[in-house]
Amino acid sequence: MELYKRVELIDTLLAEAEQKRTALTHALHAKERVEQGKESTHGAPLTDEEEGLKYEHDLWQKVEVGGTEMRRVLAELEELERARGVSQ
Repeated sequence: MELYKRVELIDTLLAEAEQKRTALTHALHAKERVEQGKESTHGAPLTDEEEGLKYEHDLWQKVEVGGTEMRRVLAELEELERARGVSQ
């Protein structure tokens, strides 16, 4: 598979991860605002739902970090293959 195709796939995954993480961040903040409107919840433990949203957010963040690293490694491999005269 050519580098541009690999990068295209990774970029698609990174864009999805960013969208998901952003949506989860907004959901968590909206939930906080609703809870704050009811009573003071500063320092209160997270609900099961909030814990789930935070965990999912953290997993998508891992996808972003891993995808970015994968993109960097593939670019480095491409350079090494080019230097050896190998092309795909």
